[in-house]
Amino acid sequence: MRRSKGTVLVVDDEESFRENVAEYLQSRGYQVLQAPDADSGMTVARTQSIDVAAVDMVMPGAGGIEFLESVKEVDPFIQVVIMTGQGSIETAVDAMRRGAFEYVSKPTRLAELEAVIRRALANVSLARENRAYREAQRRGRLRLAGRIVAKSPAMRRILAESEHLGQTDFTVLIQGETGTGKEVVANYIHANSTRCDLPMTVLNCAAIPDHLVDSELFGHEKGAFTGADETRPGMIAVADRGTLLLDEIGDMPEQAQSRLLRVLENGVYRRIGGRTEHPVDVRILAATNHDLTADVENGTFREDLYHRLNVYQLTVPPLRERPDDVLAVAESVLHSQNRKAGTELALSKEARDALSHHAWPGNVRELSHAIERAAFSARMASAEEISADHLGLPRAKPPAGVQVSLAVAEARHIQAVLRSVGGSKREAAKVLEISERHLYRLLSSL
Repeated sequence: MRRSKGTVLVVDDEESFRENVAEYLQSRGYQVLQAPDADSGMTVARTQSIDVAAVDMVMPGAGGIEFLESVKEVDPFIQVVIMTGQGSIETAVDAMRRGAFEYVSKPTRLAELEAVIRRALANVSLARENRAYREAQRRGRLRLAGRIVAKSPAMRRILAESEHLGQTDFTVLIQGETGTGKEVVANYIHANSTRCDLPMTVLNCAAIPDHLVDSELFGHEKGAFTGADETRPGMIAVADRGTLLLDEIGDMPEQAQSRLLRVLENGVYRRIGGRTEHPVDVRILAATNHDLTADVENGTFREDLYHRLNVYQLTVPPLRERPDDVLAVAESVLHSQNRKAGTELALSKEARDALSHHAWPGNVRELSHAIERAAFSARMASAEEISADHLGLPRAKPPAGVQVSLAVAEARHIQAVLRSVGGSKREAAKVLEISERHLYRLLSSL
């Protein structure tokens, strides 16, 4: 059985004309419904699903314009084609202003009417697909908001700022230690932006060899270098009209920094090996665990690019500075694990104490992995709750004098110094008498 191209409602008080139109459209594969007047047409529109209505302008009782206004209240996606033998420019303009898709004059050429209906159906299909996509995006934003745990005042403030930033096109620099959730914050900004109908594109600058970053970001022309067998768009082009997150921006090589600066300043880019500049409308978010001010001072990051990126800065605090979030994050991850595995595991008191006393140098990422491993261990042991043993974390702070390895002692000392200076890496590096870059390397290895 041939699939219908769409459902068309023909509303006209001339029975012979109406049936002639219906017969023609049916022969072309459309499902056709008929009504002799506007009131009957509205009854059909309220009780059946239609895509396009072809309506006579002048009928006994309510006319085509009145039908148009009423049917749009039932379903704004229905496209209305007005037909009339009393055509005039003024009537056409009025019909279009009130929301008609198109205007055709009588006597109507059926092939012409069908061409208009075909275009109207394409418009309906696109509009409904866009609505479905926006609804999917809305549900995705709600899921994202539901996944973000922000019990502490610090994280609540970050999310509040992120929500407001979503309504701007500011370039945002998101700083924080590894594992704090910088990409989650970037996603939250994008999800609350006017660009949310498009996905956020992510490029991890640290995960790509230096000589390939330019090509990945800006694309390349065929023959630009050995192995460039075809022209390829870069992430900048892919993210056009959307959002591009440049993760680990502090690891971007200097040549790519210069090219990125031109995008931010002029809204244009050039593919590797190309001579043509291409315009682009993309919002840039950047994330890093570096102290970029220190990188600027030591010459590894361009100062002009830093200022272009740092239109607004968000610093995601480490987990040790927001202890209120530790158990909240743990419970959220455990709930997700229980849902996937069909279990009802809970955290024992000892496990909760162990979680609260741990320093979490790997931040939320480390905590999430710890809960996932513990849930797996508890399931393997057929336990009803997660114990401190399942977590594999110390139950409490070890007493002074206990022998520990040099690595553990170093980690504890770094964390103690950071706490003493309120989390400032610059001040901590001064106290420890090491460079900030060295401190970042130490923190990333904890």
